[in-house]
Amino acid sequence: MDFVEVVYKRLEDRWIKTQDYVDWATQLFDEGCAAPSIAELASCSLEAHPDAQQVECLFQACVLELGLTLTSNWYDALLAYTSSICKKMLLGTLQPWAGMQEMLTLSDDNNEPYILWIWVDLARDISNGHAKSSAHIIFNDALRLDNPDECIRRTALQFVALCTIPLPHKFPLIWWCKKCDAVSDENTFTDTKTHMCPKCGATSSMKNMRFFEHRDACSANGSHANDV
Repeated sequence: MDFVEVVYKRLEDRWIKTQDYVDWATQLFDEGCAAPSIAELASCSLEAHPDAQQVECLFQACVLELGLTLTSNWYDALLAYTSSICKKMLLGTLQPWAGMQEMLTLSDDNNEPYILWIWVDLARDISNGHAKSSAHIIFNDALRLDNPDECIRRTALQFVALCTIPLPHKFPLIWWCKKCDAVSDENTFTDTKTHMCPKCGATSSMKNMRFFEHRDACSANGSHANDV
């Protein structure tokens, strides 16, 4: 279990378990971490029922000794955790389909945070691609939908990059002008990819960020927009 997963689950009390802290320390110990606090916390694995308060104290000691940070911001914790899932897919330690299912589960469990709609749309489009259905809107037509694993990996790479830059509220369910940085939350569930920006008047500069290629350009440029 990664530290970012522990941090995320700490902010979701229904998910964190005392054993999760012990498992995290045990993994670090097995990987060669020499911190005394890690060894002490890992030793709790020898107990059938580790004391929750003792484990919490030991965990805090580990955080202090290793110089780690426990964020109290739920959204930051979510981004760090979901990014770590994507990195595992890219490294090959997590199969793409299993990774996408984790992202969809997190979306359902958290009442569909806007950023995770990237994965909701991808799952729908892959399903439509399998069914050879042209009756539904396709936001990922720039991808080879007949190769789901590659689609998922490319989306994972894009997602990691997006999580490192400031994004407007409700991203990607927005229109974003690449000329003046204007943002609109007008309905994005449409096959229209671009339109004229109502703020600066530039033709086709307002991009529907539900589409893979527009998000990809955003992540490649590392651009920033302020919600207006």
